[in-house]
Amino acid sequence: MHGIAAVPETGPAGSVLYLFGGGYVLGTPASRRKTAGHVAHASGARVVVPEYRLAPEHPFPAAVHDAVAAYRYLLASGASADGTVVMGDSSGGGLAVATALMLCDDGDALPAGVVTMSAWADLACTGTSMDTSAGVDIMVTREGLLELARWYLGEQAETDPLASPVYADLAGLPPLLAFVGGDEVLLDDSIRLVRGVGEGGADATLFVGGGMQHVWPTWAGALPEADAAIDLVGDWIRGRTGAAVTT
Repeated sequence: MHGIAAVPETGPAGSVLYLFGGGYVLGTPASRRKTAGHVAHASGARVVVPEYRLAPEHPFPAAVHDAVAAYRYLLASGASADGTVVMGDSSGGGLAVATALMLCDDGDALPAGVVTMSAWADLACTGTSMDTSAGVDIMVTREGLLELARWYLGEQAETDPLASPVYADLAGLPPLLAFVGGDEVLLDDSIRLVRGVGEGGADATLFVGGGMQHVWPTWAGALPEADAAIDLVGDWIRGRTGAAVTT
């Protein structure tokens, strides 16, 4: 498995598999090096950011298979399922949920939880916030997302559950912590994910940052709101993995 890892100074008791965003077309593990460091410090867990294949050269479901393979590699390398959280931002957030879905379908030991930041989880872009937030979201547009979806999906249906987890039966998934900005066109994606996981029987928590934009927690170290979000992530991960508290 290729990627980067952030490890706190104290011995970590937990692991985080962090899936970077970029619409399944852009991005590298290095793009989330700083975010991984903040999460590692806040949670006391080892944070691994793996590579996964990108579209259009490697269309759906290549990214899902690679993320599942990375999770299995972590467990084969000594991590425990109940000490591991899968996390991601934007398309990586949708991919984190899709990873849990495939693991559930395949009968694998599920992670202790899933954390998403501004998850893109409906590649058909049907959420009402696509319209209601269009005038205030300065980073993301429906048109841009639909173009990325075409590159990623090819001829595959936009509503395939492993591409768009909001259309999946989310019963049986692990607990979910979802962050999203109040001014995002993707607001409804997170609302629908949290509702689905909660109705499926697991704890599901939604944190809406008032006035915040896309993947705002990744601005930790620059925005106090992002710092507070990462602190919440750290507390949540420690509560589920038993990761050590760093100082």
